[in-house]
Amino acid sequence: MRRLLRTRLVRALAIGLAATLIAILSLNSASIAGSTTLPENPWHEITNFELDEDHGYIARSPFDEMSDLQLAAIPKGRRVHYNAPSKCVPGRLKSALKSVAAKYGPITVSSTYRSPAKNRKIGGKSKSWHLKCGAVDFRVHAKTGGLLKYLRSNKNVGGYKRYKSGFYHIDAGPKRTW
Repeated sequence: MRRLLRTRLVRALAIGLAATLIAILSLNSASIAGSTTLPENPWHEITNFELDEDHGYIARSPFDEMSDLQLAAIPKGRRVHYNAPSKCVPGRLKSALKSVAAKYGPITVSSTYRSPAKNRKIGGKSKSWHLKCGAVDFRVHAKTGGLLKYLRSNKNVGGYKRYKSGFYHIDAGPKRTW
């Protein structure tokens, strides 16, 4: 019985590892070949002018080159990618991001801390939680039906908002939206 369970466990781990390797190899071969369009990933349809002021500068994410199948194969512990400083982000926001990624799919964090000069330049609020590294803007690389309701009910999230461009904002302030 133990041998059978061990064999099944090894087989399941091998399948998971193979799916992850395929995702990584596909990502590398797509970037080497110069391919940037995968119709399964809606983020390839977005161009710079469609992003709002705060997100027009976004660097690409490794998730951008992946198909839906490859995104689904990413282990849940590796589904949050930061394109912004992450060390200063409060633990409760990191926990909220991990739970969003586990429930909805891989996410890319595009904004955490902002200097006062950058905040003024992009038209941020003078008391923005980004100035204290108490806010995070992110996008989800999958379907997001029900995400606002999920954020509203998450005890680790204070403020929350969905931008027209599809990015989400959460912060460590009081519970609110705007």
